[in-house]
Amino acid sequence: MIAVGVDTHKDSHFAVALDRLGQVLGELVIEVSAAGYRELERWAAGLAANGQLAFGIEGTGSYGAGLREHLQRGGHSVVEVERPRRRDRRAGKSDRIDALAAAKKVLAGEGLSTPRAGGVRAALAALLVAYHSCVSERTRLLNQLQALHVTAPAALRERIGEGSGKQLERRLAKMRARKDAEVAERAAFAVMRDLAAHSRSLAVDAARYEQELAELVRSLVPTLLEEVGIGPISAAKLLACDPGRFKSEAAFARCNGTAPIPASSGKTVRYRLNRGGDRQVNNAIHTIALSRSQHHPETRAYLDRRIGEGKTKREAMRALKRHLSRSLFNHLTEVPLTS
Repeated sequence: MIAVGVDTHKDSHFAVALDRLGQVLGELVIEVSAAGYRELERWAAGLAANGQLAFGIEGTGSYGAGLREHLQRGGHSVVEVERPRRRDRRAGKSDRIDALAAAKKVLAGEGLSTPRAGGVRAALAALLVAYHSCVSERTRLLNQLQALHVTAPAALRERIGEGSGKQLERRLAKMRARKDAEVAERAAFAVMRDLAAHSRSLAVDAARYEQELAELVRSLVPTLLEEVGIGPISAAKLLACDPGRFKSEAAFARCNGTAPIPASSGKTVRYRLNRGGDRQVNNAIHTIALSRSQHHPETRAYLDRRIGEGKTKREAMRALKRHLSRSLFNHLTEVPLTS
């Protein structure tokens, strides 16, 4: 087998090819473009002749996304290689060293993972970015609105009244500036009205993105949104992780941070929450677990039973999340995300 390790960057990629014994067959630097991808493909094919060829790429979800997509369309074997850790950099760092390390990992079969799919999954990921951008920006604007309300002239504060950022936003939409107001009041009111208008616009955009996500999710898994506690955002986060790329539900649990971590000592045998993995997927499972713990009788009964067995509330919730991870994996592994 010929292993090609690729260290990816914004403008160029560095590739190193190794034979099955780990001997360097060649090196190549390409530009990040369709022409560069074809050049790498031809170069690697020439080295492999009729032998098996495998590509190990750093950052298939970022700078290496274009190369990964090109190679997969060509029917090549592509795996994602985890970036070298600090303790592994004793030999220094350079593009060649990183590409060589990637190729060695492909030969050893260590530190590899299946890249996430493109197609619909990529569309879900893009819509999630847009949705979260709208939500976070709106939160920032509402916080600014409340801060301005606190320091506004007394007459303006009394006109608007007290309340949350969203309440202030709704009231400001119905108010008009006083003609006899002082300059400080006019300026504060104008700024607060602009912030409120911008916030409302972001709310409309966020609702539109959420609706688009819901439609995509329903087209992929019609029954997913009918399950208790699963809304469009949580469903999209789960699908954007591409559960079908994992070989087992245990691997999916390690990815989403629900795999238990031993925390035993002496006669005490226990496990704790895993704070690693994909935090967006972990957040989705956490949201689903919280919702079901409040609105789903069977889930409530499960938690009560685990607490009755001597588990703490946190330990019972961890067990619930692990159970949800297993159930969701079995439900989502066959979803065609590349269509």
